[in-house]
Order: sequence, then structure tokens, then C-alpha cells
Amino acid sequence: MMQAHHPLRASGREARQQGFSLLEALVAMVIAAMALSTLYRTVGQSSKNVVDVGARVEAALVARSALAAAAYAEDLERQPTGQAGDWYWSMQVSPEQVQLTEADGRPARVLRAANVTVHVMRTKEGPVVLTWTTWKPYRAAS
Repeated sequence: MMQAHHPLRASGREARQQGFSLLEALVAMVIAAMALSTLYRTVGQSSKNVVDVGARVEAALVARSALAAAAYAEDLERQPTGQAGDWYWSMQVSPEQVQLTEADGRPARVLRAANVTVHVMRTKEGPVVLTWTTWKPYRAAS
């Protein structure tokens, strides 16, 4: 004889499957907390990187401004340090001989130029935020 199954009465096994156990809920909460903390750290690091990039852009503008103040290396040698707003900069000018070449690759004359390196800092004796290197000619370039 077949037994009729009453739809309102669930067996013990089916009753346990209707919800989460306390252990399952705790594991889910731990996983969610780990994911949220990772997301929080990532967002925090991203905002710090934005601030760092902004500072480097400002430092690059200071370095370019210091270099643009003089067309020739002699002028840069007269003022090896300076300040622009909240930024400080120092300059190293190293005279060098640069071998020029003709369009066909033959050596041409030697040019007197300076390898100029600008270091930009937030404070006068602080760590260097940006280093910019370029060349400047001397007035008497021959």
C-alpha cells in the first residue's frame, strides 16, 4: 500500500535544507568581510596614487620652469638652487663636449654643452620627488 505524502509536513532531512546553518552564515560573513577589506585597501591605495601623481606633475612643472628661466648653461650656473611656491629645487650643471654629426653620418664639429639635472623636493633638505635631466648649450658653443 502506498503512503500519502502530506505537503505541509516535511521530513527531518527536508526541514534542515530550508535555511542556512549558523556555520554557513558565519563563513559567508567572513568571506564578505575579507572582500570588503580588500576593496577598501584597493580604493585607499588608488587615492594615494592619485595624490602621488599630482605631486609628480607639480614637481615636473617646477623643474621645467627652473630650466626655462635660462636659455644657456652659464645662466643656470649662477643660480644652482631656488624655490617655487612650496617646492625647492637644486640644479647640477656638468660641462661636456658633444660630438655633432653631419646628415650623412660624418663627424662634424664638437659642441660645448651642459648636462643639466634638476632635483625637486617638497622641503629644502627633504627627499627628491622628481629628477629631470636635459641639455643646455653654452653661449660660446664652439
